[in-house]
Amino acid sequence: MPIDQPDISATAARRPAFYGLIGSGLVGRDPFDRRSFSGISYYFFKECERQGLLLGAAGCELEGWRKWLLLSLSFHRQKALWRMRYYLNSRYRDQLTRILAGKIPRDQSIGTLLQIGAMFDGGQLLQKNAYCTSYHDGNIAMRLRSPYGARGFDERRAAQALEYERKVAQKMDRVFVMGDYLAQSFEEDLGVSPKRIINISHGANLDEIPNPDPQKNYASLEVLFVAVEFERKGGRVLLPAFQRVRQQIPGAVLHVIGTRGEPPDDLPLENVRWHGFKRKEVPDEAAVILDLYRRCSVFVLPSFYEPFGISVSEAMLYGIAPIITGDWGVAEKVVPGVSGLHVKAGDEVGLAAALLELLSDPEKAASFGRAARQRGLDFFTWPAVVKNLGKALAEMHEEPPLSSLRS
Repeated sequence: MPIDQPDISATAARRPAFYGLIGSGLVGRDPFDRRSFSGISYYFFKECERQGLLLGAAGCELEGWRKWLLLSLSFHRQKALWRMRYYLNSRYRDQLTRILAGKIPRDQSIGTLLQIGAMFDGGQLLQKNAYCTSYHDGNIAMRLRSPYGARGFDERRAAQALEYERKVAQKMDRVFVMGDYLAQSFEEDLGVSPKRIINISHGANLDEIPNPDPQKNYASLEVLFVAVEFERKGGRVLLPAFQRVRQQIPGAVLHVIGTRGEPPDDLPLENVRWHGFKRKEVPDEAAVILDLYRRCSVFVLPSFYEPFGISVSEAMLYGIAPIITGDWGVAEKVVPGVSGLHVKAGDEVGLAAALLELLSDPEKAASFGRAARQRGLDFFTWPAVVKNLGKALAEMHEEPPLSSLRS
């Protein structure tokens, strides 16, 4: 299905273009790698390029002895905490900033930088009287409040990470976010003026928006769960909840896709199809993903912490009725009772009830699925997002950059 294309021919020359930056093993080292920033980076920068907003883009990661030294200094026996200690170390982030300083072209005038996330300090990289902006799906303040996202991360390191992101955010002429929940966090937790926080939403990571399927079978009894991080996404709650469902609907099938490795041997797996990790850029694997999106009538994502949930947007555009956590930024995706259902994270009984509600009522699943698709078309495509970005950048350029006001 062709996406409505913004009219860029007459306006591209007037729009303030930017130079894009990305960096770290958490976000990605290559702006055009489909793995960077949960796949967002590729689609975002490609659409910015198409709409005439992108001057160029660069990325980096720490390498060599500096990487290994910081890894050793950040060591913890728990791998997840070791990872957090390393990536949220201010010395690591300062190193990324220094590397990126050498990647920005100095032979051309770059009036605006846009960085993905807050893993480095773009404000330090500005040319004179330039603007600095950023784009986010979450922040450290949200993660630290999560019951899952930062378990065991000590208070001293947490405070340092929070202060680093506060310092970076307050240098930004505009902080672009994917939702209102996150906008509120940047204002209340990181002290950014609400005038400088703009919700531009985000797009679904699809090369083409799927055509509506008038023959979609909402009585299929097939449920889709997409999760690279199985536990954070609520997998350990979903599998036993699904077995509760099967007590009343024995033919129900749960498809799990995206998770690396073998299925957990301590959880019930009856009628669970474990497809493993699949890549959209590999044709055979992409075909499996496409088939599941077309077959399944219900999509479920009961995450303990979910800043925005890209997979939800993809499922919505395929017309799948979604059941998602009614908290964090992801909750904004679904209007409960209209385009899907909200559940409480960790509530096995409530999750089972929501699954039963839709699997036992194909007409309701169809109504939610159609409404979800329309909501996805209205709010979650990259052409619309980048059009919002272009408008916000143009308005930003009507006022002086923060860098010109600093001594």
